Amino acid sequence: MSCRSSFLFVLFSILSSFVISANPTDYYVSPSGSDKAPGTASRPWKTLEYAFSQIQKSEGDVKLIVMDGEYSPSKALVLNDIKGRRISIEAAPGATPKVMGERRISFKKSSGNMLVADLKALGVKDYGNPCDRENLVDLYWNGKRQTLARYPNTGFIRAGKARGATKMYDDSNTKEGVFEYLEDRISSWTDEKEPYVYGYFLFDWKDMYQPIDVIDPATKTISLKEPWHMYGYANGFRYFGLNLFRELDAPGEYYIDRGKGRLYWIPAEGYSKGDEVTLSCFNDKFLVEINDCEDITISGLGLYGCRGDAVKVEGSKRINLSKLDVRRFGGDAFRFLDSMEVTLSDSHVETLGHSGVRAYGGDRKTLEMAGYTISNSFFKDFSLFIHTYEPAVFFEGCGLKVDHCEFSECSSSAMRLDGSEVLVEYNYFHNLVKESDDQGVIDMWSNYSYRGVVVRYNFFENVFGGSHFGAAGVRFDDMISGQKVIGNVFRNVGAMEFGAVQMNGGRDNLVENNLFYDCAAAVTFNPWPKEQWENTVSRELTMTQNYKEVNIDSPLYRERYPELNVDIHDHINHNVIHDNLAVGCKIFFYRENGNSSKWNNSSLFTGEKGTDLAKPLRYYLDPEVLRSFGLKPIPFEEIGTTSNKPLL
Repeated sequence: MSCRSSFLFVLFSILSSFVISANPTDYYVSPSGSDKAPGTASRPWKTLEYAFSQIQKSEGDVKLIVMDGEYSPSKALVLNDIKGRRISIEAAPGATPKVMGERRISFKKSSGNMLVADLKALGVKDYGNPCDRENLVDLYWNGKRQTLARYPNTGFIRAGKARGATKMYDDSNTKEGVFEYLEDRISSWTDEKEPYVYGYFLFDWKDMYQPIDVIDPATKTISLKEPWHMYGYANGFRYFGLNLFRELDAPGEYYIDRGKGRLYWIPAEGYSKGDEVTLSCFNDKFLVEINDCEDITISGLGLYGCRGDAVKVEGSKRINLSKLDVRRFGGDAFRFLDSMEVTLSDSHVETLGHSGVRAYGGDRKTLEMAGYTISNSFFKDFSLFIHTYEPAVFFEGCGLKVDHCEFSECSSSAMRLDGSEVLVEYNYFHNLVKESDDQGVIDMWSNYSYRGVVVRYNFFENVFGGSHFGAAGVRFDDMISGQKVIGNVFRNVGAMEFGAVQMNGGRDNLVENNLFYDCAAAVTFNPWPKEQWENTVSRELTMTQNYKEVNIDSPLYRERYPELNVDIHDHINHNVIHDNLAVGCKIFFYRENGNSSKWNNSSLFTGEKGTDLAKPLRYYLDPEVLRSFGLKPIPFEEIGTTSNKPLL
């Protein structure tokens, strides 16, 4: 071969290798495969643990195709420090692979209306904890979370007097967890092995599970184990008892005798022999971990039935999570930690003990954006274990967008925003804040430096909870300032002292071009006295938030947020509310003290709720009708997920 031919052959070989390396290597995994196989379509691997380990040490771009069937990993599926190449883990075309952290339960015995399973015989060795997030065990029938045996079967009972020795806020509130009980049947709980109470022990926005130490039938008192609730215990707080074998008496209730390794369950109404009953067993903290990686895609998988969290993304960049079906987790569905450009889209997230997405990222001091996006996804039945401050979306940092999602069925908030530069648009929120108090569907709290949050073109419906102060659609609490609520639709939102939009202190918030229909009130306030404002802005915590965590006086902040050019001591309680329409609301404003700028806020059929509204909501959404009241059109048809039926 001539030198010229040899050169051309080598050059062709090099160029060919570049072409080949530009395409990903495809690997396959199937429950019917073998981890001794090469991972090809005809000879796939068997386990996801092995497949992830091979991805970790492979070279070049990789596509892992997950074939149909069930996978039951014994440990977390982890990717670490993968950069400079692209990894895609996706369901095979037409497949719906399931990654299972739960085990099917078969019952061998029955006693009356109760079924009994021998967990030891089924290979379950770790029985978890009934009321501890770190190893929270749950039972499911046909995917529905069952109820740990409790009294009363639904709702709450009231305590008697708080009997602790140390007074806290006033004479009716004590530090120690000792209180009177009023129901005689509680005296029968003295032989229970692991009894707990769950309650709102002082404020109805802070719940807690606590193990019982001693029940004294002679004095009808319950003493709780330490640590006690941070706020103490009030007379007459609401609570219920749980993990009580004696109270196993209603369909859907269960109890685990951890000493004997037995599960007792009263079948839920509608149960038929052979129905799927599962127990969450996988107890690693996360099912899937992506650490210090770039350019990872996971798509089309079902993740089910674990005690901890589903997916953690930490220190990573350009991570795409799509078309995931995530259900039945004791913890959170997703955690995004110190990452950038993480997207969750086209996914279904349901039945969670805690939050849907807990996201931390970006830099509020420099306004560097995390670039997190949550889009076209469905969140339902979250915050089932802890009932407060476990929303579908919790964000702390800078740079989040949430659009075209649906949020429903929760005891408290759907969204908690502890940060800046957040856009929430085209979402459907309904049937939320059903139990706790002093909350909003979208809730922000106690940091004057949070800036740049825009809530626009969303539909809020059926929010009327609360026990003392109430529930709102959008809540700006404790001097939250400079946020925008634009072009939203609120129907049947607000209760007690809260309207659809509620502001506690704060200034420079904008409420513009919203439609309020059949709400308790449109916009409500809790104006702060000047002394309270001055005391708060001068305290150490506020100074740290405003001038150390960020600097609200910096050129960067003053240019990005012009309202900060007005001295922090001025314009107290001054907000801007204009071009809004209220139809059939009891009142438009409540507790507005005249400090705000208000114009063109129209109110029709104002009076007691139940007033004949004359025309349905859809009539008032007509662009011409809105224009007749000085409002711009609201793009209502674009709200919600792509799979939504028309919302009206």
